[in-house]
Amino acid sequence: MNNGNWRNNQVDKIDINKLDLSGFNASIRPTRNMINSIQCQHEENVRAVENNIREKEAEELRRHNELIATLKEAGEKGATIVVGDNANGVQIQQNSAGALQEMDNVQSFDYEKAYEILNEIRTYFEYPQFSQTFGDNTNNVIQVIVDTMEAIKNKDDEGLIKKSLHVIRDLAVGATESMISSGMLALLGQLQI
Repeated sequence: MNNGNWRNNQVDKIDINKLDLSGFNASIRPTRNMINSIQCQHEENVRAVENNIREKEAEELRRHNELIATLKEAGEKGATIVVGDNANGVQIQQNSAGALQEMDNVQSFDYEKAYEILNEIRTYFEYPQFSQTFGDNTNNVIQVIVDTMEAIKNKDDEGLIKKSLHVIRDLAVGATESMISSGMLALLGQLQI
């Protein structure tokens, strides 16, 4: 029992201010450095992912514009058949003497409805959240919407317009979750594309 009392007395006599904690501080420095290193690596990874997303969106937009230009050129030359994603009512007839074909297609593209929806989406341009939603790609998204509206106004080929609407929808899906992208998707969902 005396030994127990002696130990308690010894602990009471230690002056905490005189403790040498330099070894303790030195031992946590590597831990701090490791945490800082992990944090820096995480931030670099996030930036790399964001850059990758931006590059992917820019490449998709470039390919879309290239496809539109190629299809327009081929259409002007009369040397192409375009079958879109929703290939309802497609008929192909070879150049045969005396061949007849008749087809009633009741499903048609609603140019007016598409224009109204894109016009509604265009009002989103005024909100700061629009730029936040699309980031560096904002000007490209705006340009695709404006060009598509012009194509609708001119009643251009509905296959090309539908492809443009698909690109707009894909850009909204790929954007950060926001009221802007959700609103765009809800509006575009009203169209049969």
